[in-house]
Amino acid sequence: MSAAPQILDHPTTLPMTLPRLAEKRRLGEPIVMVTAYDYPSAQVAEAAGVDMVLVGDSGAMTVLGYPSTVPVSVDEMLMLTAAVRRGLRSPLLVADLPFGSYEASDELAIATAQRFVKEGGADAVKLEGGGAMAARARAIVSAGIPVMAHVGLTPQTSTALGGYKAQGRTSDAALKVAREAIELQEAGCFSIVWEAIPAAVAEELMARMEIPVIGIGAGPRTDGQVLVFHDLLGIYDGHAPRFAKRYAHLKGEMVEAVSHYADEVRQGLFPAAEHTYSIDPGELAEFRERLQAT
Repeated sequence: MSAAPQILDHPTTLPMTLPRLAEKRRLGEPIVMVTAYDYPSAQVAEAAGVDMVLVGDSGAMTVLGYPSTVPVSVDEMLMLTAAVRRGLRSPLLVADLPFGSYEASDELAIATAQRFVKEGGADAVKLEGGGAMAARARAIVSAGIPVMAHVGLTPQTSTALGGYKAQGRTSDAALKVAREAIELQEAGCFSIVWEAIPAAVAEELMARMEIPVIGIGAGPRTDGQVLVFHDLLGIYDGHAPRFAKRYAHLKGEMVEAVSHYADEVRQGLFPAAEHTYSIDPGELAEFRERLQAT
């Protein structure tokens, strides 16, 4: 089968680095992050000129069909990360460490992170939660691998949080988010994701942060924003969280296009002459003679 035409590149930009990311925060330049899970989505992110790409464990649901992020394995996430790496040049590539691959010990966390750098080509890794996870983050950073943290709604442990719902909506809960964020910052994380926390809480906490804060459902005051690729393009049929804005509705267009193709095949309209290859009449005549002789 023929490959699709190459996506036109965004104007050449310098590769995103940790110092450049910190400089964007210092200058107040909004940081743009998006998820990607394969080579084509990575090409789109590259061409669109985003700053960071996250191979999120949300790919468990959006591309692998699992009911949550929990079942996805290290090997599956490595496959997705390596595919995205092949489609990226400029954005910083961050890979989610899947549930069960880092929590048990510092040694396990380091070994898993090393696989994502060596085998997946990630520039950095992301882990969820504070508390003991701050120690895991510190260990990975000490091993020379940049870590992005994630507090608030942490999907890998959503059951313990009472489901997929906003966090930090009481004084106690907001203080817990604050303590975890500061603890992870002190552990050496280069950036942190705040998910599904009240915008007013996020605004109060920003004065305490010295690293880039990427929001997803955390209001407009964070240093940057991240959305799931399939949510913003309207491809995923699952539950769309309140913070997910759809900039397109591609699922309907995709179904319509495939249905049109199916109709044309069934009606004998595809392929037409312009979709076929020719052969020299003399070569065809010789072929027919030789075929008859076999």
